[in-house]
Amino acid sequence: MTVGSRAASGAPGVLHAVVGGSCKSLCVSALSSAPAARRLTDVGRRFVAPGSDLPLIDDEALHKQAVAVLLDSYRAIPPGARVRLAKRTSNLFRTRNNNESPGLDVSGLRGVLTVDAEALTADVAGMCTFENLVAATLPHGLAPFVVPQLKTITVGGAATGGGIESTSFRSGLMHESVVEMDVLTGSGDIVTATPSEEHSDLFAGFPNSYGTLGYATRLRVRLERIQPFVHLRHLRFSRLEDVQATIAQIARAGEHSGVRVDYLDGVVFSRTESYLTLGTLTDTPGPTSDYTGQQVYYRSIQQRETDRLTIHDYLWRWDTDWFWCSRAFGAQNPTVRRLWPARLRRSSFYWKLVALERRFGIADGIERLHHRPPLERVVQDIEVPVQRTADFVGWFMDTIPIEPVWLCPVRVHPKSPGDPAPPWPLYPMPPDTTYVNVGFWSTVPSTPGQPGATNRLIEEQVRDLGGHKSLYSDSFYTANEFAALYGGPTYRDLKERYDPQSRLPTLYDKAVRRQ
Repeated sequence: MTVGSRAASGAPGVLHAVVGGSCKSLCVSALSSAPAARRLTDVGRRFVAPGSDLPLIDDEALHKQAVAVLLDSYRAIPPGARVRLAKRTSNLFRTRNNNESPGLDVSGLRGVLTVDAEALTADVAGMCTFENLVAATLPHGLAPFVVPQLKTITVGGAATGGGIESTSFRSGLMHESVVEMDVLTGSGDIVTATPSEEHSDLFAGFPNSYGTLGYATRLRVRLERIQPFVHLRHLRFSRLEDVQATIAQIARAGEHSGVRVDYLDGVVFSRTESYLTLGTLTDTPGPTSDYTGQQVYYRSIQQRETDRLTIHDYLWRWDTDWFWCSRAFGAQNPTVRRLWPARLRRSSFYWKLVALERRFGIADGIERLHHRPPLERVVQDIEVPVQRTADFVGWFMDTIPIEPVWLCPVRVHPKSPGDPAPPWPLYPMPPDTTYVNVGFWSTVPSTPGQPGATNRLIEEQVRDLGGHKSLYSDSFYTANEFAALYGGPTYRDLKERYDPQSRLPTLYDKAVRRQ
């Protein structure tokens, strides 16, 4: 089956429509509204943009007050009404049915509480964005083990929904670097979940629960030491099988051609044009590229064999153009780009444009004017075993009219050395096994009378290849399929313990039924 004609991957729905503990060292906060406590040291300045300042500490007392406000808002929700977050932004692409009940007030849970440069940890509030966390850690020469691609992804959101990036071939998923977390459960209690104590079941079941067991109010995450710059090598391939083999080799050895690999991801432009980008941390001074202005990062992959970025710009290389989706708004047209305010060249602004399109149905309206069917949104990240990567990507390129697609290898760590059991029951990937995340984000012509036909086709192919898909976007599984893939019995037990009154939706209700 081939769905429509091949279209460039772009913003969904717009394409075709628009061209806690003690702080042993300096503690910092990412509250952008606070005045700077002091200028960066010369060492710290190497890691951040010129003119940046160290933010102030987020007062622990303010955090406690914010948690009290959260609990008050929980108690204000009428008994029997569904509990939800009262937040105006999201990085999810699932449409939801309207919920008229008041939401949880998480407005005060946005700060970085501490950065402990000796213990290599940071304590953050649940709604703290990675943009703020990175701003607090880089001056210390530190970064989270996994920094998801978009600035406004929250630490709590990545812990409950799964976060991935180019360190995932060595550091796993984002939640694997969480040490402990405080969680407001569906029953209205705040509990501290760790890998080995009373609520270890919640700690293991929180990832991929998407807020259906509770919401993190505080998380302690591990940090790693980094260098000021990243040297990039862009390797071109004409065969998908060679891409697959090279990913497997690097994931196993941690190097390529004798050079250490700290970061690994890739882009597939067509069946015969793919690239793997290998990043290596370095403190060697030298010129760096800037893709926050007129130049576009993903296009540079096709244009040059090597590159250098500051660590700050590398971590956010995908945010400026929302991978490649900014072209759906005309933001990659040179003339438009010169006129586009630099502060609005970021994923959070493109998201607002998508929200406006959804509200007014602009894309489908244009399709109707041209006597074409409405568009089906195909926004997915899936994972397949590395040995099936060429099979899936080849099938996708032949079948689904979307390009380019993103590749990101991932290896989950075992719960303890040698333990073969999947450590995260709601997303049961076997440990020490290389998978490849394939990301694609666009629209295709819909199939009359078959809502979600393309998405369903992808789900079936991923299942047949022994893979999974993330649940941040539309899903079409039957209840039995879903339970088999996403920890059915374990999830049921967790729901009974932490949300016995069903104040929160079930994972199936949220991911498939859009509640």
